[in-house]
Amino acid sequence: MATNDVDKTEIVVSGTSSDGGLKIYGINKFMLTLNGVDLTSQKGPAINSQCKKRIYVNLAEGTTNKLADPSKYSDDTYYLNGATADDEDRKGCFFSEGNLIFSGTGVLELTGNKKHGLVTDGYLYVRPGVTIVVDDAAKNAIHVKGDEDDDIGVQIMGGLIYANTTGEAGKGIKCDMKVEVMGGELQLNTSGEACYDEDDKDTSSGAGIKTDTDVYISGGTLTLKATGTGGKGINCDGKLEVSGGVTTVTTTGGKYYYTQSLTSSPKGVKADGDINISGGTLNIYVSGKSDSSEGLESKSNMTISGGDIYVWAYEDGINTSGNFTVTGGRVYAYSSANDGIDSNSGLYINGGTVIGIGGSSPEGGIDCDSSNKFQINGGTVISAGGTLQSNPSSSCQQKVVVVNGITVSKDVALSVLDSSGAPVLTFTMPRSLSSGNFTFSCADLASSTYTLSGGGTLSGATSTWNGLSLGGSWADGTSLTTFTPSSTITTVGNSGGMGGGMGGGGWGPGGW
Repeated sequence: MATNDVDKTEIVVSGTSSDGGLKIYGINKFMLTLNGVDLTSQKGPAINSQCKKRIYVNLAEGTTNKLADPSKYSDDTYYLNGATADDEDRKGCFFSEGNLIFSGTGVLELTGNKKHGLVTDGYLYVRPGVTIVVDDAAKNAIHVKGDEDDDIGVQIMGGLIYANTTGEAGKGIKCDMKVEVMGGELQLNTSGEACYDEDDKDTSSGAGIKTDTDVYISGGTLTLKATGTGGKGINCDGKLEVSGGVTTVTTTGGKYYYTQSLTSSPKGVKADGDINISGGTLNIYVSGKSDSSEGLESKSNMTISGGDIYVWAYEDGINTSGNFTVTGGRVYAYSSANDGIDSNSGLYINGGTVIGIGGSSPEGGIDCDSSNKFQINGGTVISAGGTLQSNPSSSCQQKVVVVNGITVSKDVALSVLDSSGAPVLTFTMPRSLSSGNFTFSCADLASSTYTLSGGGTLSGATSTWNGLSLGGSWADGTSLTTFTPSSTITTVGNSGGMGGGMGGGGWGPGGW
C-alpha cells in the first residue's frame, strides 16, 4: 500500500468550532492532516468526505483532535451540482466515501451521537503510532464497508483503538468484509442490549468485532467486553484464524428473547465457518446464565495446532457443530453448568494439551456425540465432570483411563503414579465432584500397574498449567485405586459410584 503516488493535495485542519463541519468533494486521493482540531457539528458529520478516492489521514504529532456530530441531522449548507441530502451518505461523525489510511502519532477522539463514530464505505487501514478513540456511538463505534477490488476490509497494523458504544446492538468494529489485526492494541466495549432487526427479520446483538466474512488475528493485544443481552466478543459469519497476539473476551449479559424462537445468546467467540488456532493466546469468560452461553463456538469445524486457549463459560466452554481436532497447543475449557468441550461430530486429539471441565451429571468434561469418532491419538488429555457420555473409540492410538464414581473436593490434587511411585501426571481439581468422572490420557501410559492417589503434595514439577502438572515428587497422598491399562480403554469403577474401591477411608468432600 504505497503512498508515494499520493496527489500533492493536502488539507490541514486546526482550530475550534462548536457549530461547524468540513465537507470535501473531489476526484483524486489526498492527504488530510488533523493538526489540533476541535470540531462539533450541528448539522451532520463533523468531517464528511464525498470523495470516493482514498484519504491519507495524518494525525499530527502531539495533537489531540476532537470531532462530534449532533443526535439529529439537518440539511447541509452546500451540495455539489444541485444534489440534495438524499443523494449523499452521512453515516456518522467522521464519514468517508473512499478508503481511509491512518498514520501519524496524534490522537483522534470521536463521539457519534447520531449513529456511528468512524465510517468508511471503503477500507480502513491503521498504521503503528495512531490513536483512535470513540468515546461513544449511538450504533457502531467503527463501521466499515470494505473495498472488494483490493479485498480489504479492516487492517490494523498497530496503534491504539479504544471504542465504546452504548447503542442498541452496537458493535465496536463492524465490517462487511474481513477484519485483520496484525499489531497494536484494541479495547472495544459494548453495553447495548440486543434487539430485533426489522430489515434482516432477525435478532441483532452487540459485539466487539462483527464481520460478514472472516477475522484474522496474527498479533496485537485485543480486549473485548460485551455487557448487554446476547453480547459477543467476536462474531463472524465466515471463518476465524488466530495465529498470534493476546485476545481477551468478556461477556456478562444474559439471553435476549424477541419471541421464543427468535433469540440471541451471549457468546465469547462465535464463527459460522471454521475456527483455526495456530498460535497466540485466547482468554474467554462468559458469565451470563442462559442455555446457550458458550465460550468458543464454531458452526463448522475447529482445529487447534498451537497457542494457549483458556475458556470459562456458563454453558459449553467449547462447542463445534463439525469436527474438533487438536494437534498442538494448550486448551482449557471450563463449563459451570454444561460440557467443557462438546463436539457434535468427530473429536480427534492428536497432540497438545487438552483439559475439559464440565458440570454435574449428565454433563461432562469432554463430550462427543459419537464414540466411534472420539479418538485420542496423542497429547495429554484430562476430562472431569459428572460423566463421560461417550468413551473414546477402541481404535485410539494412545491409552485412555476412565475413572467413574469419583468424589473429590475442589482444590484437591489427584496424581497418577507409576510402579515406582513417580507421578506421571497430577491434576488439581477446579471444582468438586460427587460420584463423577475423571478421565485421562498421556503418552507415558504403558501396560503396567499404576496407582491413583489423592490429597497429597506435589513438589518439583517440570511443568504446570491450569492445574495440570507433569513430573515432580508426590508425598502424603491416599491410594484410591490401582489399575493396569492393558487395553486401549481402561475403565475403573462404575458411573453410579466407586463402592469399596474408592469410597472408603474418608475420600470425598471434606474428607481431608
